[in-house]
Amino acid sequence: MNLHAPTSMAVTVVIYFAVVIGLGLWASRGTRNLADYYIAGRNAPRWVAIISGSAAVMSGFGLVGLPGLAYAYGGVVFFLQVFAILGFSVAAFLASRKMRTLTEVKEAYTVPDAMALRYPSMPRVMRIVGILGLIVGMLGYLSVEFQALGVVLSSLLPISYWSGVLLGTAIVAVYTIVGGIRAGIWTDLFQFSLEMLAGITVIITVFILVGNPAHILAVLARSPGTWRYHAAPWWPAGTAGLGMGAAIAWAFEFGLGGAGQPQLLAKYYVHRRVENTRYQALGNGLTYSIAAFMIFSGLGLAALSATHRAPVLSNPDYAAPYFFIHYIPTWLSGIVFTALIAASMATVNGFSNIASAAITRDFMQGVLGLQFTNKQGLLWGRLWTFLLLAIALLVTYWRSSLIGIAGTEAWGLLAAVFLPAVAIGLNWRRGTGWGVVVSGLIAIVGGTLVTVTNWNPGGFFGIAVIIAASIMAYWIISLVTPAEVLDPAMEAIVGMGSVPPPVTAVAASDPISTP
Repeated sequence: MNLHAPTSMAVTVVIYFAVVIGLGLWASRGTRNLADYYIAGRNAPRWVAIISGSAAVMSGFGLVGLPGLAYAYGGVVFFLQVFAILGFSVAAFLASRKMRTLTEVKEAYTVPDAMALRYPSMPRVMRIVGILGLIVGMLGYLSVEFQALGVVLSSLLPISYWSGVLLGTAIVAVYTIVGGIRAGIWTDLFQFSLEMLAGITVIITVFILVGNPAHILAVLARSPGTWRYHAAPWWPAGTAGLGMGAAIAWAFEFGLGGAGQPQLLAKYYVHRRVENTRYQALGNGLTYSIAAFMIFSGLGLAALSATHRAPVLSNPDYAAPYFFIHYIPTWLSGIVFTALIAASMATVNGFSNIASAAITRDFMQGVLGLQFTNKQGLLWGRLWTFLLLAIALLVTYWRSSLIGIAGTEAWGLLAAVFLPAVAIGLNWRRGTGWGVVVSGLIAIVGGTLVTVTNWNPGGFFGIAVIIAASIMAYWIISLVTPAEVLDPAMEAIVGMGSVPPPVTAVAASDPISTP
């Protein structure tokens, strides 16, 4: 669906592609071992690490999918966006310092590493649960990002939707496979700067074209047909399956669910110093909020369509690209247009790296007990990154829902797996491995069924029910099963006490043990 973008915009995007590939090749020169590839050697500067976390969450789901939902449904989408911003504070409070401290006292590179160390009674099982949760959630999430790349590139270039999917995937695959997370955090810095520029540009343009948010809602409230529902805090029950239940579900899912996003949890590892994590909540909330202004491209375009100043789009997912092409000055639009591509690429990089790490380190080394040299480990990590991207492309071919809806389902499934096991487990001493097993099964099986069947009882998104069920199962099963026996270092982390001096030993029952 080409939207007749000026040639200059396409040229800008080609230059952007060259820059991110160059950054990936540059970063690859410093990637010598698994620590470099997966956690950037624990040496990322404070704001680079923080912005990388924001970029991992503000994906194509956020910059393309949410404007599309705002165009289709209006004000109800703010329940998702506002609580997602608050969710950064919840995530940072529960997990940022503890995840980074874990790398000081233990050998931890992945989120399943954290699970195996926190629940030493069954480390192999914890790795398996973590791997399955990552793979299932990642395939859903990457399919959303590939959809977003297809929408954006087919809007900009004279190519088809699927050509856009393949082109975008090929570009991000190059710098991800070559440079790993080290390439990701530096490209994230560049890419998220573009995303914040896009947010600022959109909010200024919307104010000039339509007016402030209150005026936009007033315009929509006076509009005919279903446009007037856009001004309500939620759609009337039965009109679109987005009633009050959807608003409550989104507030719950995104207010708490950020602490269960492995792509964010893994970025806590890369900080140069533990004390730098104290800025995580403020930094993520501030930078994400600026980029989140993008949602007004969808809401503002809805007001323009309702008053016959813009055509009605047949596919809401094209709201942000249409707004950029037709309402942003040409000299600026090419630059900010790349933000839509950058959002997806940053998340693809983050997810493919943590999933590759889960298979290479947690399954091949942790479960199967294989041993690698640094060179062999890097080779396996790059191979699995390629294969996972290829599988995610197949899932993308199967998906057909709006990007925004598909994104909420993938986000919710990941939250259901990792919110109890990691974020809650690192703060509640009584949590047990059996609690993780049961809650993980509910999350993976239940989340997959809800996604496939699109089960949303009474407009309350079914994936939010799965998150609640997973948390309850973790709590109940943990209370009725024997408590975990933790070593002093892990006790200090979970108990929020003083952290002992760094040590290299890990739990003896863990197959990835260091003498």
